[in-house]
Amino acid sequence: MDCFIKVLFSLSVSGAFLIFILFMLKPFYRDKTSQKWQYYIWLVVIARLLFPFTVTTRFNVMEYIYSKGYFFLQSAEWNINQPLEPENTLQEEETVKNTNNSTGKAADNAININANNGNRTTSTNYLNKVKKAIWNLLLSARENIFYIWLVIAIALFTRKITIYQNFTRYLKTGQAETSSLKLWEEMGSIIEEAGIKSRISLYTNSLVSSPLLTGFFRPCIIIPSEELDITDFRNIISHELVHFKRKDLFYKWLVQLTACIHWFNPFVYLVIHETGRLCELSCDEAVIKNLGTKSKKEYGNTLLKMANTEKTFKSSIASVTLNESKKLLKERLDKIMGFKKKTMACTILSAVLTITLCITAVHAAAGTSWLEPANNTVNIKNGNTYNVFNTNNNNKNKTSKAKKITYGTDVIDKAIEKGRVILKNGIYYILADGVTEKDMSTGSVTDGCIGITLEQTDGGYISIGPLEINKDLDGLVEYVEDICKNEIKNKTMTKKEAELLTGFAIKLVEGHGKIRGKKDISIINKEYKKWKIKRKNGNYYYKNKRVRVFADIKPDKSFLQFSYDKKGTVDIKITRNKNGYIKNIKYLSKEEADEFLDGYF
Repeated sequence: MDCFIKVLFSLSVSGAFLIFILFMLKPFYRDKTSQKWQYYIWLVVIARLLFPFTVTTRFNVMEYIYSKGYFFLQSAEWNINQPLEPENTLQEEETVKNTNNSTGKAADNAININANNGNRTTSTNYLNKVKKAIWNLLLSARENIFYIWLVIAIALFTRKITIYQNFTRYLKTGQAETSSLKLWEEMGSIIEEAGIKSRISLYTNSLVSSPLLTGFFRPCIIIPSEELDITDFRNIISHELVHFKRKDLFYKWLVQLTACIHWFNPFVYLVIHETGRLCELSCDEAVIKNLGTKSKKEYGNTLLKMANTEKTFKSSIASVTLNESKKLLKERLDKIMGFKKKTMACTILSAVLTITLCITAVHAAAGTSWLEPANNTVNIKNGNTYNVFNTNNNNKNKTSKAKKITYGTDVIDKAIEKGRVILKNGIYYILADGVTEKDMSTGSVTDGCIGITLEQTDGGYISIGPLEINKDLDGLVEYVEDICKNEIKNKTMTKKEAELLTGFAIKLVEGHGKIRGKKDISIINKEYKKWKIKRKNGNYYYKNKRVRVFADIKPDKSFLQFSYDKKGTVDIKITRNKNGYIKNIKYLSKEEADEFLDGYF
């Protein structure tokens, strides 16, 4: 569900981007392209809003917007565990720091800062409560965002269906099949000229204000009265048959469905207005393109006559009418009288603009591969936020080859055995000495990611993440150790806490995103031995041959183990049955192995 909302959001933003482009370019193409092109080019935007297709590019505009927008709830700025500081208190702390630095009294400095931290004003406590309430409200909305979206989308679409049903019932109360043989003969002649073979009914209805076409599968044209001039009747039928041939009623409902799906996006309502306007303009263009000056004037007069009729019903999303509104009438008349057939240059321009917009749509699109934050962050208890490492492959693991890890896993192994590592809402909580589950901070990460939080003895915490398992583990240990060294230097972390955090990072990388105890590892090693797999000095051997690509895949297609050894000579893949036991082992071709490496690194 969370992934669905991410894709929906990305489609909506990229669709809005295209809408913005079309409106910005409108003064340029408005008089140089046909109304038909201007009408159908919006299908590119609708496709962008509905279908999550994309291509991989080095920089994606939507990726940047998404990473800055969707994850604002996970920002340290909103973290409820970071209390607001009154301005005067911060100034007092700075004064104390400067005074003590000049006198060299570091111990007094710490005492004074703690004293100042304890003197919270009433207004600050109130702001903290407000901040916490806002956070809880936003977090609750985020956790239920799919259901909020779904309920509103269904309600809107149900309302439109209800309007359609009410409208059809309304029409049936006043409509009657045309009895004029002359009108039937004239309509049959026009249908034959248009090359239409479908059966189309003709009704009169005194309740409608303008001729209209309705009915998806049983189309019918409804006119206000049989007392129409034969020229007006021909113009009306010609107009409505263009709507029928182009399936404008389906187009109209496709736009309405898109608006229901993206109800939160104000740009989609511009699409409804623009396609409705262009539907009539392009239909007029199709009718008059082969008419002479006199016939064009007669067609314009027909529009004026129909606009002057005063009936109860005006328009509906359930039909396509001769006159959507009087506001549009002047523009339609101007276009009719000023109509000129487009030149080859205009046709070429239309083709170029179409190709350009399609390419933009594809490259501005949002795929699912980047729908996690672009950069991971570490939230330190003092409120500062640091970049841990960039997930760009070009920058990855620059320091891991040269650095030597200071800490091991002995301390974290004991903590795991004592149950002091707890997984909750996708976050691994590491409880330092004296910390209980009641003291744990609250938080969550998105599907497909994990987080790490060290709950410190003095009430502080260090939070790392969210981390995407397939991208962000390489180089994690080195960066975590750098953070630990910095915090130890600033006296905000003990050595044992650094051993816990760094050791956990080591085990997380070794387990490829999973933490396994000694018992679990022992079971895995025994099974490997049964299948003639050995591990020596961190490298895998299969039937005494050193393995280059080692992929142990769980039933859910995720990795149980993955290893790459450039000195290896064979590549293997292990698959497991639904119970988690090894089913078979097969050698990989170079192409298959390279696919694993591309996906992993």
